[in-house]
Amino acid sequence: MPSPIVTSIPPVFSRKGRDGHELGDDYLARCVQSWRDCGFDPVTVNSEAEELHPLIAELGVEVVRVPRDAAAITGRPHVFLSDLLDAARRVSTERVFIVNADIELEMTNAARDRLAALGPMQAVGVRRRDHDGDKRPSAARYDGGIDLLGAGRDALDGLDTGALIFGMPWWDHYLPLALLWRGAQPVPGTGVTAWHLDHEGRWDKRHHIRAGQEFLRLLRETPAEMRTDPWVSDHVAALSRIGRGQYGDTVQRRIMARLLALLLPGSRTHIRRVLRAASQSNTALLDRIAGTG
Repeated sequence: MPSPIVTSIPPVFSRKGRDGHELGDDYLARCVQSWRDCGFDPVTVNSEAEELHPLIAELGVEVVRVPRDAAAITGRPHVFLSDLLDAARRVSTERVFIVNADIELEMTNAARDRLAALGPMQAVGVRRRDHDGDKRPSAARYDGGIDLLGAGRDALDGLDTGALIFGMPWWDHYLPLALLWRGAQPVPGTGVTAWHLDHEGRWDKRHHIRAGQEFLRLLRETPAEMRTDPWVSDHVAALSRIGRGQYGDTVQRRIMARLLALLLPGSRTHIRRVLRAASQSNTALLDRIAGTG
């Protein structure tokens, strides 16, 4: 029986080909079909106030409505990660898979079987490969986040995702970290390819900073019973040291970082630099759930 794969398809989906022509609808249809080809049933989570993309009905994608959205924060009706995960747990009895809406998936039969058997305390993450219309197997994986994530129900049970927003920065750093921290065992994503048609950015620095601060708050307030993995605890301690100004690749930058942390801890410059260093440090964390290959 196919497992649900949950996303949030926006009301307008635009992508450009290399020649500048609009191919958003065709690309969205390819993404949805690729999920079905990999053995998933597509589900989209959208707010009650959000207009649905017309292809959702045409492609037979299941819809779950939630009562709120993050429009007051992002200017668009993004759904909160907590609402998306709650919806995912309602449509799946054993395991949850979430994917960004603009990802085309390819899987070997062995990978399909492995993900279909994902256990209650297991998790898998897959980094995307960007392309401009020409999918090259040699394309490097994107180090900065996770675009397909699966987890057993027990691994997700009780996780607090705060005010993180699906489709905005940092959710794909926090969720892998939280899963591993509570003891979820990573399952290899070998044989899974997540293709992503490159496009211009969809968020600005304000969104990155707001979400990054929420990421750090959630780490500080994680209950002791959710902090079971020593490696992740060490990683979070290193992130805390970054927040106190212990970052920088030269002596001059390290001194400046310490001064900013001491004298101007609430300044935009300090916060921005802390988040940049934390994001870079998280590459090693993401390697644990997605691998390095």
